[in-house]
Amino acid sequence: MTSELRSDDPLVFDAAVVSDLTGNADDAEFAKVFVSRFRKMLPERVSRISVALDDEELAEAMDAVLSLKGSAGTVGAGELFVLGGLVEAHLKRRDFASAAKVAEDLPAAADRVHNALTVYLGEAQAGSSIR
Repeated sequence: MTSELRSDDPLVFDAAVVSDLTGNADDAEFAKVFVSRFRKMLPERVSRISVALDDEELAEAMDAVLSLKGSAGTVGAGELFVLGGLVEAHLKRRDFASAAKVAEDLPAAADRVHNALTVYLGEAQAGSSIR
């Protein structure tokens, strides 16, 4: 994975971040709904980035990566947040080749977070593949 804008490896998923969403430790149900929704939307978010980068559509690519980055940060998906930040930085320089190179790591990172969220939600692993 590219390491140009970070000093250490982020967590795939930090459950403490998502538990802080409501500010009330007793409201775990809201956190689970949010995590479930994030997990459900993850494949489409990753796909949007890939398609926009392939088409070199700056506005669409930036919108897609900011959507992923923002939601990943909120849910505690640190690795996706960092990768999103790297893609964003390259897009700000209109460097589609470098953005696409970093984005190649997104499907595998999304698979890892999908699996971590499945465990968090207490569901059986379904062998996700986000490509």
